[in-house]
Amino acid sequence: MGKILIVAEKPAAGQDIAKVVGATTKQNGYMEGDKYIVTWAVGHLIGLKQPQEHDEKYKKWNLGNLPIFFDLSDSLKVLPDTSHQYKVIKELIHRTDIDMLINAGDAGREGYLIQEWIYRMAGCRLPKKVLWASSLTTAGIQNAMDHLKDNNLPEFQGILREAEARAEGDYLLGFNYSPLLTITRAYKQTLSYGRCQTPLLQLIYSRDKAIREFKSEPYWNVEVTYSKGFKGVLIREDEKGKKLFDRSEAEEILKQISGNGIVTVYEKQAKKEKAPLLYNLAKLQQDMGRRYSFSPDKTLQIAQALYEKYKIMSYPRTDSQYLSMDVYDEIDEHLQSCSFGDFDPLVKKIDLDNIRADKSYFNDLKVTDHHALIPTINTDMESAYQQLSEDERKVFDAVVLSLIAIFYPEYQYDTTKVIVDINGNQFKSSGTTIKSLGYKILLKNNAAEKDEELQILPELHENDSLSIDSASIADKKTVPPKKYNDETIIKTMEKYNIGTSATRAEIISKLQNPKRQFIVREKGKYSVTELGEEYIRIVPEELKAPELTQQFEANLNKVNDGSMSKEAFLGELLNNIRENIDKFTSETISDEQKIGYQAAVNREQKAKLGQCPKCGAEVRAGQYGAYCIGKCGMTFGKVRGKKLDDEQVAALLTGQKIYLTGLKKKAGGTYSAYFIPDGIEPYHYTATDGTGKEGYQFKFTVEFKQKTKRR
Repeated sequence: MGKILIVAEKPAAGQDIAKVVGATTKQNGYMEGDKYIVTWAVGHLIGLKQPQEHDEKYKKWNLGNLPIFFDLSDSLKVLPDTSHQYKVIKELIHRTDIDMLINAGDAGREGYLIQEWIYRMAGCRLPKKVLWASSLTTAGIQNAMDHLKDNNLPEFQGILREAEARAEGDYLLGFNYSPLLTITRAYKQTLSYGRCQTPLLQLIYSRDKAIREFKSEPYWNVEVTYSKGFKGVLIREDEKGKKLFDRSEAEEILKQISGNGIVTVYEKQAKKEKAPLLYNLAKLQQDMGRRYSFSPDKTLQIAQALYEKYKIMSYPRTDSQYLSMDVYDEIDEHLQSCSFGDFDPLVKKIDLDNIRADKSYFNDLKVTDHHALIPTINTDMESAYQQLSEDERKVFDAVVLSLIAIFYPEYQYDTTKVIVDINGNQFKSSGTTIKSLGYKILLKNNAAEKDEELQILPELHENDSLSIDSASIADKKTVPPKKYNDETIIKTMEKYNIGTSATRAEIISKLQNPKRQFIVREKGKYSVTELGEEYIRIVPEELKAPELTQQFEANLNKVNDGSMSKEAFLGELLNNIRENIDKFTSETISDEQKIGYQAAVNREQKAKLGQCPKCGAEVRAGQYGAYCIGKCGMTFGKVRGKKLDDEQVAALLTGQKIYLTGLKKKAGGTYSAYFIPDGIEPYHYTATDGTGKEGYQFKFTVEFKQKTKRR
């Protein structure tokens, strides 16, 4: 029997797998053993061609070339930056002693696509199996090797259809809407359209606009304190606090409060609350943002390190908050791996011999590509934990405590609701009495957990009479909506299906790109920039509505389950693009209305440096120095080897005195000098050190040289 080739997605994962399967001989780009050869990709090795790689005519954007669409079979290409590793994998695939291939890429939509495109480009005809490991520990990899999956299963074919539809769909939108928006909506600049970035930018812009335009209004409410020591607040019919926007109305109600009130509603309920669901990446990002102001990208990077580098946490890019029954069979080992330090007494409170598979947490039907985030089975976990930074520990601690919590008792408490009628006005009181903290004991010393405001209400009955101790008017005011922060931005992206757990942090980061910064993050809060506002205002509603991403992802799910073909999915996108091309090109937009117009005008104004002394035309600042826009073809040369900045050029052109440093001497070295106009010609100067020493002053003409290339 021949050898088995295993292809991982990244070198680190490949080397971990190689240790488990005994591939110990290091080669160029792979590890080899008696039975297995382990190699790896370096992320994406195969991508989609740019339009100009199909046809030179697409190098210059032209409305007549839209819409742009290419069949996938003609669009795949080897990415040049990683072509060396692709060559290694291709040669291994075609080795005569290889009988089978194991796809050990990241277990998910994008990971599966990366692998399948490599095999397709390499002309792979080997039988394939799939290894999906939830952790990179020896136990996790060995377990995955013992349970290899058939590559031809419907679930994998659905994932591939969905992944290719997503990739082709995003390229289709980008290839068409970027040139369409640039040609019809931009002035002397390029616009880039992103299916996920643009709707997110719209949400942040809308929130900022709502805050900016918000006008706070004062309002009042009436509160009472009963002689039994608890308080009530005036309510509406729906039992919500009543906002009185006329203070005189509040004062009138205050006058009516006298005598005793009558209890009209008294409800007391015993309640139980289980521990929250386990973390997926989105919930972890939200929680770390709320507790510690970690950006989504920071949380993702830490989670990735806990998985790849330290191997103490399961695969991080998961959308699931549930565990499979396979994990239940070994859950005691996961818990025992955490029995050290501060975790040890917490784990010891769990009866590991009688753990129950609660369907609230263990549910095969609710596990997607990966199960929820949990600590791995790792005998070296304590040692790895000692190497963690403070921030890494914060993330890992949260994951460990969330797992421990699901095996702790329920939080038990009583809630009490009292509604009292006082001369026709209804006042409501709510109270909570804790009976048992249960799992919340784990959060008791957590600084991020705020203590609940508790009000203990006495035992009462309907129709009881309550004497009133005091009443007052509470001054309030309406408050604006809050800016998106590290917690709410991920929550909102989840709501609108903007991106996935694997991509949301990257989407946010791209909008913060310093070269074209659409949003900024300050103190954990996100705001739109002036450029972002300008961009979002010019983008038509059809391309920025957050609901678009919801529909896109909903259709991708249909492609996955087979209820929609990939061709129908792409065809629908193409039809929408054709309609929008007709619509956008029929609208007349002046240059002044286009994005970038004012910035371009400002640049042009700033670029005007003065008048050419040779022909009188305008001198402007260029990428490579100052130049005359007239026909004389003059460029402003260096002065004694010194390249001048725009301000210095402008000063010389207007006959002003300037001071230069770094001038080169003929005999070597440098010196500094003043350049003073001598009145002979507009650009003829005397250079001096300013001391008036004899022999130092000399005549020097600022030279203009013939241009060799138009700027």
